[in-house]
Amino acid sequence: MEIAKDEEFTRDWDWYAFDDEGNIGHFTTAGLRALPKAVKHDKEAAERLAQYFFEEASDSGGYSVRDGAEADAGGWQRQGAERYLKDFAKMGSKGIFSYNTEMRHGHGAKYYLVAKPECPLRVTDLPPDIKAMVSRIHAPLSFETAEYVSEADTLSW
Repeated sequence: MEIAKDEEFTRDWDWYAFDDEGNIGHFTTAGLRALPKAVKHDKEAAERLAQYFFEEASDSGGYSVRDGAEADAGGWQRQGAERYLKDFAKMGSKGIFSYNTEMRHGHGAKYYLVAKPECPLRVTDLPPDIKAMVSRIHAPLSFETAEYVSEADTLSW
């Protein structure tokens, strides 16, 4: 089933891609970003991947918060660092590079790296069904070095 346009922009979607090295990236939309076609066209896969990574995938080690993430978020004082970082930390500890989105619309809007894993999980390490779903979206870059990813770029993946 396809994700309806009204649902695409009223729900915070989590979606996943793999990069040139086979690393996995997690992106969260806050209801502000358009989804890549492969995500938009398969709601069940998007929900299954989020369930797998948030609830079933094993921890693989530590993570670090990227310098500048707090500034990109506009500060954490409203909700506190622990609450803000909760989901990004969870992804980082599972070996996934985790990106949040800028809280704005328009040309040039982008995602920014929040959590970087110490021991990256590779797409080749995933169970076959999860690997097949993640493999639908290839990011032609390296999550190791990409601190920012434009929304426009993700729409061509």
